[in-house]
Amino acid sequence: MTTYKQIFGKYVKNYSSDPSSDIEGQIWYNSTSGTFKTNLNLGGVWASGGNMGTARRLLAGCGTQTAGLGFGGYTDGTGNRNSTEEYDGSAWSAGGNLTTARYGLGGAGTQTVGLAFGGVITTTNNTTEEYNGSTWTAGGNLSTARQQIAGAGTQTVGLAAGGNTGTAVTAATEEYDGSTWTAGGNLATARQGPAGAGTQTVAVAFGGQTPTVTGATEEYDGSAWTVGGTMITARVNLGGCGTQTAGLGFGGDTGAHVTNTEGYNGTSWTALASLATARSTLGSAGTQTEGLAFGGTTGSPSALTEEFTNPTFSTKTITTS
Repeated sequence: MTTYKQIFGKYVKNYSSDPSSDIEGQIWYNSTSGTFKTNLNLGGVWASGGNMGTARRLLAGCGTQTAGLGFGGYTDGTGNRNSTEEYDGSAWSAGGNLTTARYGLGGAGTQTVGLAFGGVITTTNNTTEEYNGSTWTAGGNLSTARQQIAGAGTQTVGLAAGGNTGTAVTAATEEYDGSTWTAGGNLATARQGPAGAGTQTVAVAFGGQTPTVTGATEEYDGSAWTVGGTMITARVNLGGCGTQTAGLGFGGDTGAHVTNTEGYNGTSWTALASLATARSTLGSAGTQTEGLAFGGTTGSPSALTEEFTNPTFSTKTITTS
C-alpha cells in the first residue's frame, strides 16, 4: 500500500491544535479532535472598501489596491466627470481634475504616473492626458478616436485596444511611448467594452461586445494578438487587472449586471469568489491576488469599492464522505 510519505516525500505532521498555514492542500493530524485536516483555497474573497466621493459609471482606473486611481466617468443628471480620486487602501481622496471631462475612457499606469485616453466629451475623442500625482497635462492624441477601450501598461509604455469609434466597433491597437501613439497589431476580433491587463508587450484583452457579448480572450506580444482561453461567462464593460498569465476579470454586463469573477493563468479561466454587488462599467486596478473594483453602475451610478484577496484559506476536516 502506497503511503502519504512515499507520494509526497514527507510524513503527515501531528498537532494538538490547527496550525496557521497558507499552503493549499497541506494535510495534518489534529490529535485533540482525532481527525485529519487540510487547507482549501476558497477562491478568494471580496471585502468592502471605502466609498468613492463621487458615484459614477464608465470611469477608468489604474494603480494598485492600496494606491489606486479613478478618473472621469458619467453621473446621471450631472453628465461627464473630470474629477479624479486617489485610494490609499481604505479611503478615497480628491486628486487633480482631468483637463477634459469625459466618460468611456481608457486608463493605464499608477496613482502617481497615470494615463487617460479616448472616451466621450461631446463626441468620441482621441485626447490623451498624463497624471503626475497631482495634475493632468496633455499627451499625444490617439490616432483613432474611440471609447470603451481596453487599456494596459504604463504612462510611458501604454497600450490601447479595441473600442468604439462612435460609428463602429474597432480592432485597432495603439502603443504609447510617453508622447506619441503608433499603430500596433489589430485584435483578431473587433470589440467594444473589453477589459485589459498586463504590459505593452505582454498584454491580455478579454470580454466585450462584437456586437454580441463575448468571452473571447486575446494575448498580445508587442506586435500581434493571438487567441487565448475563452472566459466562462461572456460579458461586456467588465473590470480587469493583473497580467497576461495572472489576470482577473470581474463584474460586467451579460444583459444584466453580474458579480462573476474569474482568474486567468495564461491558458484558461477559473471561477473565483463573486463581487458582493453586481455592476458593470466599473473602474479597476491591482493584481490577481489584490484586486480593486470601484464605481460603475448597478442600474444607477455607484460609489461602491470592493477589494479582492486571493488566496483565502479555510481549514477542513477530511472525511470518507
